[in-house]
Amino acid sequence: MTLLETTLTQSNEFDFLAGGGEMGARIRAYDWRGSVLGPPEGWPESLKVTLQLLLNAQQPMLIWWGPQLIQFYNDSYIPMMEARRHPSALGGRARDFCADIWDVVGPQVEYVMAGKGATSEENRLAPVIRRGQPVNAWWSYSFEPIEGGVGGVFVLCSEVTSQHLSHESLEGQTRQLTQLFEQAPGYMAVLRGPDQVFEFTNSAFVNLIGGRDFIGKPLREIIPEIVPQGALELLEEAYNARKARVGTRAPLKVRPLAGGPLKEIFVDFVFQPIVEANGAISGIFVAGVDVTDHVHAEQHLQLINAELEHRVKNTLAVVSGIASQTFRGAVSDTVLDTFMSRLGALGKAHKLLTAKSHAAIPTRDVVEQALTPHRMGHRRISVSGPEIVIGSKQALSLGLAVHELATNAIKYGALSNDRGRIAISWWEKIDDGVAVFHFLWRESGGPPVVLPSIKGFGSQLIEGQLAWAFEGHVEVRYMPSGLICRLTAPVAKLELPLPASVPRCQGGTR
Repeated sequence: MTLLETTLTQSNEFDFLAGGGEMGARIRAYDWRGSVLGPPEGWPESLKVTLQLLLNAQQPMLIWWGPQLIQFYNDSYIPMMEARRHPSALGGRARDFCADIWDVVGPQVEYVMAGKGATSEENRLAPVIRRGQPVNAWWSYSFEPIEGGVGGVFVLCSEVTSQHLSHESLEGQTRQLTQLFEQAPGYMAVLRGPDQVFEFTNSAFVNLIGGRDFIGKPLREIIPEIVPQGALELLEEAYNARKARVGTRAPLKVRPLAGGPLKEIFVDFVFQPIVEANGAISGIFVAGVDVTDHVHAEQHLQLINAELEHRVKNTLAVVSGIASQTFRGAVSDTVLDTFMSRLGALGKAHKLLTAKSHAAIPTRDVVEQALTPHRMGHRRISVSGPEIVIGSKQALSLGLAVHELATNAIKYGALSNDRGRIAISWWEKIDDGVAVFHFLWRESGGPPVVLPSIKGFGSQLIEGQLAWAFEGHVEVRYMPSGLICRLTAPVAKLELPLPASVPRCQGGTR
């Protein structure tokens, strides 16, 4: 045979192996005449066609051909191999190449070669040797028969170890999060879809509502007793409006025992829409706290305060009667009236405190209560300031001080004529990096102010008691245009209100 004839023969012999990148070139260069497969011109057509598919595919593929399962693979499979196995794996036996996982894949290959059809695995653990060390690896693969299962096996495979580990990590985080939800002291539930179907409930929720088969059931069906109480409407509002609904101390009647009586509870709650990645609302996350015991404790405290108010009122009445009988004739009526007035102011301040369920009240309430008997039907006293809550000690002292200032204004100051005015204001301000509470009493339009020659009990109460109660500083200035009283104290010494970022709705929702 001439050189030209030999070249043409080799060209025709490898036409079906045209292209194929690195592995196409290696297969063409391989000495197949010394292999059990023999020269390529004798290879079955099915093997040639499958090799063309393998070499031009982007997905990792192998062919294991014949009884010896002689191995072919494409360029996409090379990155999945150990460096020491490439390119020596070409033309070798699959059993040798996959010795470390043959106990896993061997039976599956035999199944295919026996003509029983294809087989596949998803996310299958098949440990391999890498850098001389055994490591766990996960694979997704399929074994397809070539020529009815007697010619060879066509292998599609991909290593999914990184995906498996990521999924396993995500599942672990999900389990941990589920455990945290389950153990949370507050109640939680996840409702899906517009029909509010239960997907998840924690133990606190079950304990609150009662043991029922929640999962997969619509709220309307599984807790029918709350439907007429407005809870379903609030959930639908949150779902449709894509906006959370919040409530505190909301009364709710539930039936903890099947067929049992309704039980009233009080709950704080949040109905938070669940927003998916595409922006759609898929459900509602329900969370909250059972505050029934807290509400009952407050109701009990209110009862105790009412009894306390009644007893203090009676005690002050007795003190007033004793003082009236003891001092009448011994002191002037003016002195007796002053004592009675101060006793009355003390009673009103105490009543204001006991009217609250906690020992702290807004500054405005304290001021307005103390001014009530002094307004005399006109609007010559202005009151302004933000919502600042003060403690019981400060409230008592501030109420007595305002009463004393108003009494003096009627006798000697801005309210002793028909033109004078009083401006009362308070605010918070940062002074030298510290939040400071300011309270200001300013009179104007009254008769000229004269500095008193003697400081009586009223002055001592204003300048001493008020400063002590607020742990601050009190300054009284007798200006010709009108008396000025200024109190400054660290905000940290006050009982602060809840921040504006935490909305509250007593016994209702928002």
